[in-house]
Amino acid sequence: MYELLNQRVEIANLPTPIQYSPRISEWLGIELYIKRDDLTESIASGNKIRKLEYLIYDARKQGADALITCGGVQSNHCRAVAYAAAKTGMASLLLLRGQAPDSLQGNFLMDRLLGAQCRFFSSDKFRQLPDLFKEAAKDLKSEGRVPYVIPLGGSNATGSLGYVRMMKELQEANLDFRHLFCALGSGGTLAGILAGSRYFDFAGQIHAIAVSDDIPYFTSEVARIRQEFADWYGIDLQFPELARQMDDRYIGIGYSLNTPSEWTDLIKFARMEGLVLDPAYTLKAFLGMVDYCRSGKVKNGERIVFIHTGGHYGLFPKADELAPLL
Repeated sequence: MYELLNQRVEIANLPTPIQYSPRISEWLGIELYIKRDDLTESIASGNKIRKLEYLIYDARKQGADALITCGGVQSNHCRAVAYAAAKTGMASLLLLRGQAPDSLQGNFLMDRLLGAQCRFFSSDKFRQLPDLFKEAAKDLKSEGRVPYVIPLGGSNATGSLGYVRMMKELQEANLDFRHLFCALGSGGTLAGILAGSRYFDFAGQIHAIAVSDDIPYFTSEVARIRQEFADWYGIDLQFPELARQMDDRYIGIGYSLNTPSEWTDLIKFARMEGLVLDPAYTLKAFLGMVDYCRSGKVKNGERIVFIHTGGHYGLFPKADELAPLL
């Protein structure tokens, strides 16, 4: 594992800082630290670029000069892939779920600014993703390109190495966290955190707050990544407490959908401590963490690290929802 962590293309600003949050800590009666993975890069802000350091290393090893990936129209991951491709002199082709927007904004604006080709598909068509990837790869090959396919969220064993490395950063901080909270959207970040907790002796409890899908789905996804570690790298990982480390009760009214109460909380955290969360991922994970503190699952005075995985560009397309509360 240690040798694998060096097989990366350095495009993220690492290590990211770990910042204490005094006012939120006092409000909740705990010690809260924020792992600022929203500061990994300005344009590619968030957790995806950690994964892409390893995925692009692998792509280059295979002689690729074009990246193909997928996500929603406002996908943070697709934005990060578009940036990483431009940064490393590659082309990018994004397969996007949903209709082409009427205007350029948020993540989609950055995709186009960075030169990504974009194709749009209905939700029904998007379920045929393997076929869409094959068609996209075939088209790029006909143009003389060598394509490399990156899965949804960059979530495979190679991408997960980015969060194995993040756990090394936590170990080096030497802060003895009792709890770690993160958003759970595609499984790769959690798989890397779990693998890294083994290699870098993280003794705290891990809580992954789902923002879509349910525990059985994520159990299957993490099991797939675990098997990839075994098949691709000969690394046998065991995650015996996996189901207990995931919580799917905070999705609310749906993925990337928000209630007025959630918006009010997002504004409160921003004004309390300058902590700006994104509406799809970190807000819901943070609200899950708050509930754990309020319900006593996290005890008074315990030290928590919250992994801020970015996603700020997702706020801009939601401006009309936020405006009446501002």
